[in-house]
Amino acid sequence: MQAYDSRTTAFRLILVLLGVWVGSAQAQELCGIDSIFADGLEAAGFVPITQVAGGISSPGLTTDIIGSGTLSVAITSPGTGSTTGDATVDVFGTYSGPVNTGIAVNNITGYVSNGQFLIPSVPLVAGANTLSIQATTLPGSTATASSSVSQSGTASLVSVQADHAIGFAPFNVGFRYAVGTLPLSATVQSIAVNFHSTGTDDYSGPLSGAPSSFTYTQPGLYKARIVITDSNSQTYTAYRSVLIQDLAAQRGMLCDVYGYVKDRLTAQDATGASNAYQSVVRTDFLNYFTGLGASMPSTAQNLGVVVDGQLGIGFADLLILRDDTVAQTRSGFPMRMTQSTDGVWRISEM
Repeated sequence: MQAYDSRTTAFRLILVLLGVWVGSAQAQELCGIDSIFADGLEAAGFVPITQVAGGISSPGLTTDIIGSGTLSVAITSPGTGSTTGDATVDVFGTYSGPVNTGIAVNNITGYVSNGQFLIPSVPLVAGANTLSIQATTLPGSTATASSSVSQSGTASLVSVQADHAIGFAPFNVGFRYAVGTLPLSATVQSIAVNFHSTGTDDYSGPLSGAPSSFTYTQPGLYKARIVITDSNSQTYTAYRSVLIQDLAAQRGMLCDVYGYVKDRLTAQDATGASNAYQSVVRTDFLNYFTGLGASMPSTAQNLGVVVDGQLGIGFADLLILRDDTVAQTRSGFPMRMTQSTDGVWRISEM
């Protein structure tokens, strides 16, 4: 799937798309057709995209983009006034807001799942550190919270690292354990591993037999915990946070970002539509949409629907298709979405 780097190319592509195509602005965007060219429907005759089996509507603008309640955010860890000897800290907590709520701590982008967020390995400086968190929605609402942590002393003697702290369920995470020089020439007696940090340990025994990976089957925020017991009966505990996202929820949210553009154009709200674009191209799209004037609603009808794509951590490449039902032809174009520095997903290229 081709991505376009030039803003000039993006505008040229949109201009080409403005024509006699038939479509409709939707509060919920059609999303998720992945068999449109392989299920035999094309050979049987022209079938409008909106009637192809497998097409589903995304959750809807109110839930995913606008939100229906008060936006809020709170840091669970690290607690205010805590101290660590490590150079980084996992910052996690909870938020209340739409699915496309962006989270950032000290301008570091975070990740969300089911009302929880994680910013892994936030760097610290020696001494006092303020963690300033901001939750942002696509239309521009914000909420803030803060915590503080001091970095002093020596780093933990034991640690656990995750190869990938963010993934889509089901997701297999690789873990690595490290043990420094223990006091009084002690050696490792045993290790207990709990990948959820709750309930019964997933493993207890020699370090050499500790599991090196774990598959998280459900979306959510997890805190893997290891407890090392040395030959002097001293224990050392280390944690590593992992956030598992819901692929279907993310896909639906991305479709509704695109649907939000069409919804705002239908309402002749050029500023609102431009909010769905990354800041580097927003002014250009705002000027373009404003110049459309009374043609904004018809432009929205011409843009097509999301039918397929590839979703990664922080980026997505989507395919937009639209029909000319009179000529019974179909055309399409790629669209890329990325997370802004505030954590909100927006369109970066189309």
